Amino acid sequence: MKTTHYRKATLALALLSLSAGLAACQKSTSQSSSQVKYKQTAEATVDKGMDNMPEEPYWFPNQLLKWQFKRDKNAQAYVATEPLAKRINKQQLPTVNATQNPKMKVVALSIMNSSTSGNAPRGINTVDANVFSNWQYIDQLVYWGGAAGEGLIVPPTPDVIDAAHKNGVPVLGTVFFPQIQSGGKLKWLNEFLKQDKDGHFPIVPKLIAVAQAYGFDGWFINQETDPEVESFDDVADGDAKKTTTSQGLTKKHAELMQALIKEYKQQAGNKLDVMWYDSMTSDGKMDWQNALTKENQAYLVDANMKPVADTMFMNFWWTKDRLAKQDLLKQSRERAEKLKLDPYNLFAGIDVQENGTATPVKWNLFANDKNVPYTSLGLYAPNWTYTSAEDLDEFQAKESAFWVNSNGDPSKSVPSKSETTWPGISTYAVEQSAITKLPFVTNFSLGNGYNYFVKGQNVSLRDWNNRSVQAVNPTYRWMIDNDGQNQLKADFDYSDAYEGGNALKFSGNVQKDTASTVKLYTTKLKFKATTQVQLTAKANAKSQFDLVLHLNDGQKQTVKGKRAVTKKWTTVKYDVSQLAGKTVTGVDLKITPSAKTASYEASLGRLAMTGKQQAAPKALSGLKVTSKKFDEEGKVAGVNLKWQAPTDQQLDRYEIYQVNSDQSRSFLGTTTAPNFYVNGLDRKSNQDESDFIVVPVDIWNQRGAASKAATLTWPDNRKPKAAFTAATTLAAPGTTIKFTNESSSNSKQFKWEFEGAEQTTSTAKNPSVTYKKAGTYNVKLTAKNADGQRTVTQEKLITITDQAKGDLKTLSKGAKTDASGFTNSSEAPKLAVDGKLDTKWCATGNPPHTLTIDLGKAQTVSAVKLAHAEAGGEGKDMNTQAWTIQTSTDGKTFKQVARTLNNSAATSENTFAATTARYVRIVVDKPTQVADSAVRIYEMNVLGINQVLK
Repeated sequence: MKTTHYRKATLALALLSLSAGLAACQKSTSQSSSQVKYKQTAEATVDKGMDNMPEEPYWFPNQLLKWQFKRDKNAQAYVATEPLAKRINKQQLPTVNATQNPKMKVVALSIMNSSTSGNAPRGINTVDANVFSNWQYIDQLVYWGGAAGEGLIVPPTPDVIDAAHKNGVPVLGTVFFPQIQSGGKLKWLNEFLKQDKDGHFPIVPKLIAVAQAYGFDGWFINQETDPEVESFDDVADGDAKKTTTSQGLTKKHAELMQALIKEYKQQAGNKLDVMWYDSMTSDGKMDWQNALTKENQAYLVDANMKPVADTMFMNFWWTKDRLAKQDLLKQSRERAEKLKLDPYNLFAGIDVQENGTATPVKWNLFANDKNVPYTSLGLYAPNWTYTSAEDLDEFQAKESAFWVNSNGDPSKSVPSKSETTWPGISTYAVEQSAITKLPFVTNFSLGNGYNYFVKGQNVSLRDWNNRSVQAVNPTYRWMIDNDGQNQLKADFDYSDAYEGGNALKFSGNVQKDTASTVKLYTTKLKFKATTQVQLTAKANAKSQFDLVLHLNDGQKQTVKGKRAVTKKWTTVKYDVSQLAGKTVTGVDLKITPSAKTASYEASLGRLAMTGKQQAAPKALSGLKVTSKKFDEEGKVAGVNLKWQAPTDQQLDRYEIYQVNSDQSRSFLGTTTAPNFYVNGLDRKSNQDESDFIVVPVDIWNQRGAASKAATLTWPDNRKPKAAFTAATTLAAPGTTIKFTNESSSNSKQFKWEFEGAEQTTSTAKNPSVTYKKAGTYNVKLTAKNADGQRTVTQEKLITITDQAKGDLKTLSKGAKTDASGFTNSSEAPKLAVDGKLDTKWCATGNPPHTLTIDLGKAQTVSAVKLAHAEAGGEGKDMNTQAWTIQTSTDGKTFKQVARTLNNSAATSENTFAATTARYVRIVVDKPTQVADSAVRIYEMNVLGINQVLK
């Protein structure tokens, strides 16, 4: 999946650098809310998580079998905070067009994060995130993930669970067995289906325990590992097995999978779901049916008519020309009814990953001539709206066209008469709602932003995302009844907000004293005598904002706002005492400007329906730094915080701040969980400590007292760090060698000392010196600044010998190789030494990955050149990032000769002191720039001379 990088909005505001900073001490930082001063947080200098960032787990089968929640130090970070909200019964919901069908369901198999691995549980400091918010149109979300190079069993991140659960949408994790050409291994399927001596499946209680511990709702199982024979060395998931051979899929695999699903359902009951993907037949063949057939029905109901999986996602080809005459969805419905199965537990798959709304679909095969769907609808990769968008506005526009229709109004949805015209999901799906109990509060947040606002004040310019704080957004996008000549339209606004990162914005041509009524929410709220309703809004022309409340007896009641809305954020109160004991089934907003204007703008910042306001929250306790990580120069930190969550307060979220030397606060992030990862924290020059506080915010938008501060102590980085490399270390007399200075950036002066060189000293940053006499020589570098100096000496680094005349030779071409693993014969280790850039060694699974080259005899080696993924035509994100070079004379005892930590280039070269070796090994511990854990080495050239130095 491509990751879209949104452009940062230009803001004419001064960027103020953050001061930031593990100590056990805590400091008092008490301030009343009226005394709080904010120092606007500057943009972060990095948005990539550091090594201590909690990373959402994922597993190969044998790894999951060893998993225990209590043994994971970051386990609490992966736990969702939102229980699954109860939705209004679909049969009781209003429909807004003629073809919406409450029986039909929608499942979305969506790529919510760009890869299986490397995902922060609740986002980091980047606006770039798939903040899907049209939850009203789906009945279930499958968190799509899994790859041979990363892991196969993938739980959802908690921010996705939280956002879905607020809207009453269950979320499933993914169990994915890829095809062999994509790196799949039948071994993994066999491990998943392994039974103990009593015939039980050990993986089943683990699947259940993970879902229960992290707070999601079941699993989607996709078994597509095909029946080809495999034969290769394999340690991809950490368990080395030499030359394993599988016999391909059999009927036994199918029988075991059905038995496993049954056991899962017996143990999990109705609390956890399982959805089966139409791929493997009952005979154990990889044969997509694209329908419910006798070949796959055993995954839903067994021979004794006992249930197996809850639902089935049917493959995509039912809409292809070659199968259209079979009317597969109609046949599926008929078979389901014969089997006494609900046909709407079958999901007709549509693959929209590449073309989105331009995906051709024969909609006449999906529904009958009365527009009644035969089955439910299954959407694969509707994240297209996000991955294909260049900016946030385009993302929202595509969301509207995909989920609603091209008109952006669900009441105007009609069935498509052409397979090339996308009708919008609202054509068939009823808008659902989980607003069923008070309190109900929304700030219209999408869960990301370019800025962060506190009561209308922009306190941070730092990009951020955290879908856990996404609000419940309007049920209808958008239905606006414009009176007269009003032309009001609605959208999300990222440039301004009352709370969080965005607001709802209405704009367009309006007439004086002429109303536009916006249909906002479907609800089922029983009002009480103590119910209070408030709306915070602003408009560029004085306006009356009234609520139109729909009641369960079919009546409507307009409730006047007690004050007009002006250019500044205005909180309007509504007297709803007359509605005590009544049930409100819908909330509309009636906007009436007091002046005519062609450029009217109004923003909604917050809507709150609560009980009587309580006292502000108490200060939190137990805040502490649990881990810290600094960059090499001690200028940037990643910090994990946690605190005790109160159980007696009605909190909406927490806000995390850095306390500055003048006691002002700089915003760092917001979350709903009692833990937070501060990423990319910049250090002010000469700053020794940074203090953090957490402020609770309740449902009445009251900020409570700050916690006692937790303190981070920065490392002493005042003295510079000295480091360097040499262009070559093995050369003939008379060779000039260039040295590259890699000292820390705070270095101001340098002193080089070159033993045996014609020029023995230098103060240049990157000097070149000539060696005329044979010998082995040390090189020394001292880096200095006002705070002191540090020195590094590389002993016996340079070897000058007549045996090294001419260019160094490539000793490894065609040599024997061995590796920890590889995907298949077309990506075998020998292809890394064949001298070609169109072949590679590739190994999947968890690192480290190792490749060992046998040079055939002891020789003198001094450098290793590598061609990474980009050199072979792949994306630069796949270039190897971190590895170690080791050498050995006997193939048993290896010594490290070079280490690389942060490569990003397509090609690289490690030079090191000339050494005698027969075996040269690379150990790759960070295979890519991103989360993908598959290593890709297109060429590994060992350089030196084919003899042992005298």
